[in-house]
Amino acid sequence: MAPVIIVTGASRGLGAAIARQLLSPPIAANVVLVARTESGLKSFADEFPNQVAYLTGDLSTDKVNEDAIKLAISRFGKLDGIIFNAAILDPIAKISKADIAEWKKLYDVNFFSLIVALKGAIPYLQETKGKVVFISSGAAHHYFYGWGAYGSSKAATDHLAATLAAEEPDIFSISLDPGVMDTDMQIDLRDKHGSEMSPSEHERFLKLKSEGGLSPPEVPGNVAVNLVLNGGPAVNGKALRFTAPELADYAK
Repeated sequence: MAPVIIVTGASRGLGAAIARQLLSPPIAANVVLVARTESGLKSFADEFPNQVAYLTGDLSTDKVNEDAIKLAISRFGKLDGIIFNAAILDPIAKISKADIAEWKKLYDVNFFSLIVALKGAIPYLQETKGKVVFISSGAAHHYFYGWGAYGSSKAATDHLAATLAAEEPDIFSISLDPGVMDTDMQIDLRDKHGSEMSPSEHERFLKLKSEGGLSPPEVPGNVAVNLVLNGGPAVNGKALRFTAPELADYAK
């Protein structure tokens, strides 16, 4: 029976790359796609009408996260895994200039939405001995000027993955750093956020693009897909970069 996987932030970038691999042969999973914008999700539904259910909405609201779990069960009858990919980067600003309301909005999307979804999903994941992949970031461990909100939310995500693994022995959990990818987030960093970042860090992101240092999202996406399907005890509860030696078998 085909696996049933939820993917958030699935309309573009890494989420779309993950969705396409899950939907395509030989996996041919049934997938619930969640994002703020409908166009990318509808394209998948049109291409894979029997395999896709989708939901559009702001993940900062509890109802969207709760409804994603309900949709998986009502449409496909079970839940085998979740890839939590959706996240926002703004606000980028020094702590001394922090807009607290914006920090709270970021945390609602990047962190609290995960807890809301997990609370509803855990009973179903226990039944299937399911797997959860949290998409994290190198910013969880390495400081970037002005990235306090985003980086700390990803550090919290790493801890949440470890907590889930400790509390739910029948559910696999991992926090995955996908590295620096050629996605819209990098466009924003190069073109929109330069004035809020340190000059040296902004220049680093410009060089990564000009010198071909950005990974296609399909590369870390492949690791995420293999983990949500086959993640094993050796990496359960860990926070790892997609290139980590421990994940070599999941990159094949």
